Amino acid sequence: MSDKKQITLLVTDSGLGGLSVCAGMAARFANDARYERIHLVYFNAWPEQDRGYRHYPDPADRSKVFDNALAAMAKYTPDHIYIACNTLSVIYPFTRFAKKTTIPVTGIVDHGVQMIYNALSRDVSARAVIFATPITIHENKHKTALVEQGIDPERIITQGCLALAGKIERAPFSNEVKTLIDENAAQAAQNLKNAGATVYAALCCTHFGYCKDIFKDALTRHTDKKVEILNPNQAMIDEACREIVPGGSPQISIDIVSRVTWEPAGIEAYDRLLSTVSPDVVDALKNYRLDGQLFSIELE
Repeated sequence: MSDKKQITLLVTDSGLGGLSVCAGMAARFANDARYERIHLVYFNAWPEQDRGYRHYPDPADRSKVFDNALAAMAKYTPDHIYIACNTLSVIYPFTRFAKKTTIPVTGIVDHGVQMIYNALSRDVSARAVIFATPITIHENKHKTALVEQGIDPERIITQGCLALAGKIERAPFSNEVKTLIDENAAQAAQNLKNAGATVYAALCCTHFGYCKDIFKDALTRHTDKKVEILNPNQAMIDEACREIVPGGSPQISIDIVSRVTWEPAGIEAYDRLLSTVSPDVVDALKNYRLDGQLFSIELE
């Protein structure tokens, strides 16, 4: 990729959570001397206006819908696809696209696993709480991978946060979001009574990173422990940008596409969250392309 004068990178998520990854990449690539032109595409893989992937009870149906979305992503001829979504990352291996594509694809789950492993290896008395969507917790990829690498399963607490990602999607600054985070932190704390001095809170849903301070405060309050946040979003940005050669000023174009509508109030909220990271990404969000036929949601 480093020999090319221009590249196209595609970031996908089910909603606006992964937009923080796209914004972080845009900010870092702004000074990259390797390329003359960089095209960033943010592809919202949310399938229906009021129906996300958790509303498909059959795993085969979830993989089919995401496979349709991936086929549509390939039309942008990306040099790399970044799945900035834990739920979609655990679905990805079951898609037909995964078995046949030649496009490099990186999921965010591995970043979370590595961050948790590093933290628990450094501090053998610490425990980790994996906060994620119910689908991600049910698939259990994070904990399984950590146990395979030698981490005691008793040191890993999983907390499925029902409906929280959707609440953050629509109103990240709402009291309802704070209440849900507090409730989930309280539930996780029940399994941390014998923990050491430090607890690592792994935010294994890209939406949760927007509320990292709320998670930290809530878990600290309920455990009376030192709480450290692990945010895989940042690890994905670091990987995508690891070969940056400073000193350049490439022409960066950003397209954001979605088959569902984002409400103006929601866009305004993400303006507040991301404007200091990448104003260009915020401008692209305000001018996103709505395409009801972006990808098929047919299951046959």
